[in-house]
Amino acid sequence: MINKDRIFQLFGNNNDAEEVRELVNANEDYLNSPTAKLGMFTKLIYNHEVFHLKLKKFFEREKAPYNAEQTKEASSFTVFNRAWSYINVIDLSKKDHIDAIWDFNSKPLIATLNKALEYFESIEEYEKCAKLLEIKKLKETLENSLDI
Repeated sequence: MINKDRIFQLFGNNNDAEEVRELVNANEDYLNSPTAKLGMFTKLIYNHEVFHLKLKKFFEREKAPYNAEQTKEASSFTVFNRAWSYINVIDLSKKDHIDAIWDFNSKPLIATLNKALEYFESIEEYEKCAKLLEIKKLKETLENSLDI
């Protein structure tokens, strides 16, 4: 017969050593890092564009009624505001946040920052534009400092 207590011990318990608990929380720590926040910002905006292209092709193929503009407007509101919640935690006064911007792939980051700037400018949310522009300028400055 299988001993259920032994099976559940495989998942750890409250008496585990601190080292084990640190390993278990490693992913949670990463998700709170500035690198992960930049990644989620970038991924949301890129996937948003791909989603609309696929959705448009699907409805054209199915010849179904579909208002592309209203759908894009509604989903843009959701996606860009959710993406904002990730990038808004970036604090340019913290070294690890600047390091995350430095390390992040320049091309997708700048491209998604431009898309977010365009979106928030279109709905006149200039405070968000200011922060996005600040991050973009920092990234471009860091990249240009390599061109010695």
